[in-house]
Amino acid sequence: MPTVFVPNQGAHDFSDAERYGTLRYVTKGMLSKHALGIMTRAWEDVLADSKEEDFILLTSLTTLCSVGCAIFAFKHGKLNLLMYRNGRYMSRTILLDREVSHEGAV
Repeated sequence: MPTVFVPNQGAHDFSDAERYGTLRYVTKGMLSKHALGIMTRAWEDVLADSKEEDFILLTSLTTLCSVGCAIFAFKHGKLNLLMYRNGRYMSRTILLDREVSHEGAV
Protein backbone atom coordinates (compact mmCIF):
# COMPACT_ATOMS: atom_id res chain seq x y z
CA MET A 1 0.00 0.00 0.00
CA PRO A 2 1.34 3.47 -0.81
CA THR A 3 2.32 5.97 1.84
CA VAL A 4 0.78 9.45 2.07
CA PHE A 5 3.35 11.87 3.43
CA VAL A 6 1.66 14.62 5.43
CA PRO A 7 4.08 17.55 5.88
CA ASN A 8 2.88 18.48 9.37
CA GLN A 9 0.60 16.83 11.90
CA GLY A 10 -1.84 19.59 12.72
CA ALA A 11 -5.44 19.88 13.79
CA HIS A 12 -6.86 19.08 10.33
CA ASP A 13 -8.75 15.87 9.63
CA PHE A 14 -6.70 13.98 7.05
CA SER A 15 -8.76 10.77 7.24
CA ASP A 16 -10.08 11.06 3.66
CA ALA A 17 -6.48 10.83 2.40
CA GLU A 18 -6.29 7.31 3.85
CA ARG A 19 -8.08 6.16 0.68
CA TYR A 20 -4.70 6.64 -1.04
CA GLY A 21 -2.46 4.98 1.53
CA THR A 22 -1.09 4.95 5.05
CA LEU A 23 -0.58 8.40 6.54
CA ARG A 24 2.96 9.26 7.66
CA TYR A 25 3.65 12.61 9.27
CA VAL A 26 6.89 14.42 8.47
CA THR A 27 6.85 17.04 11.25
CA LYS A 28 4.66 17.95 14.20
CA GLY A 29 3.78 21.29 15.73
CA MET A 30 4.97 24.80 14.99
CA LEU A 31 7.77 25.40 12.47
CA SER A 32 9.46 28.54 11.25
CA LYS A 33 8.94 29.04 7.53
CA HIS A 34 12.65 29.91 7.38
CA ALA A 35 13.90 26.65 8.99
CA LEU A 36 14.88 25.04 5.68
CA GLY A 37 17.66 22.94 7.19
CA ILE A 38 15.31 21.34 9.70
CA MET A 39 12.70 20.77 6.98
CA THR A 40 15.23 19.23 4.60
CA ARG A 41 16.55 16.80 7.21
CA ALA A 42 13.01 15.80 8.21
CA TRP A 43 12.00 15.11 4.60
CA GLU A 44 15.24 13.27 3.80
CA ASP A 45 14.64 10.97 6.78
CA VAL A 46 11.04 10.06 5.91
CA LEU A 47 11.55 9.89 2.13
CA ALA A 48 14.58 7.60 2.41
CA ASP A 49 12.35 4.53 1.99
CA SER A 50 9.68 6.18 -0.20
CA LYS A 51 8.40 4.55 -3.35
CA GLU A 52 7.39 6.19 -6.61
CA GLU A 53 3.70 5.36 -6.02
CA ASP A 54 3.62 7.32 -2.72
CA PHE A 55 1.93 10.71 -2.31
CA ILE A 56 2.62 14.08 -0.75
CA LEU A 57 -0.45 15.72 0.71
CA LEU A 58 -0.35 19.49 0.19
CA THR A 59 -0.91 21.18 3.53
CA SER A 60 0.98 23.34 6.02
CA LEU A 61 3.78 25.79 5.16
CA THR A 62 4.56 26.45 1.50
CA THR A 63 8.28 26.09 2.19
CA LEU A 64 7.75 22.73 3.92
CA CYS A 65 5.73 21.41 0.96
CA SER A 66 8.23 22.81 -1.54
CA VAL A 67 11.19 21.06 0.09
CA GLY A 68 9.34 17.74 0.26
CA CYS A 69 8.12 17.95 -3.33
CA ALA A 70 11.61 18.81 -4.61
CA ILE A 71 13.23 15.87 -2.81
CA PHE A 72 10.49 13.43 -3.88
CA ALA A 73 10.60 14.59 -7.52
CA PHE A 74 14.40 14.41 -7.66
CA LYS A 75 14.35 10.90 -6.22
CA HIS A 76 11.50 9.45 -8.31
CA GLY A 77 11.29 11.57 -11.50
CA LYS A 78 7.63 12.23 -10.79
CA LEU A 79 5.45 13.86 -8.18
CA ASN A 80 2.21 12.43 -6.80
CA LEU A 81 0.17 15.04 -4.98
CA LEU A 82 -3.02 14.98 -2.94
CA MET A 83 -4.99 18.21 -3.07
CA TYR A 84 -8.11 19.08 -1.09
CA ARG A 85 -11.18 20.02 -3.14
CA ASN A 86 -14.90 20.01 -2.34
CA GLY A 87 -14.45 18.15 0.95
CA ARG A 88 -12.25 15.35 -0.45
CA TYR A 89 -8.69 14.73 -1.52
CA MET A 90 -7.93 14.25 -5.21
CA SER A 91 -4.70 12.94 -6.69
CA ARG A 92 -2.59 14.57 -9.37
CA THR A 93 0.67 13.28 -10.86
CA ILE A 94 3.36 15.30 -12.60
CA LEU A 95 5.82 13.27 -14.70
CA LEU A 96 9.26 14.86 -14.76
CA ASP A 97 11.19 12.32 -16.78
CA ARG A 98 10.58 14.01 -20.11
CA GLU A 99 11.05 17.46 -21.56
CA VAL A 100 8.42 19.98 -20.51
CA SER A 101 6.75 21.84 -23.37
CA HIS A 102 5.36 25.33 -22.97
CA GLU A 103 3.66 25.34 -26.37
CA GLY A 104 0.22 26.82 -26.23
CA ALA A 105 0.71 28.13 -22.70
CA VAL A 106 -1.23 31.25 -21.80
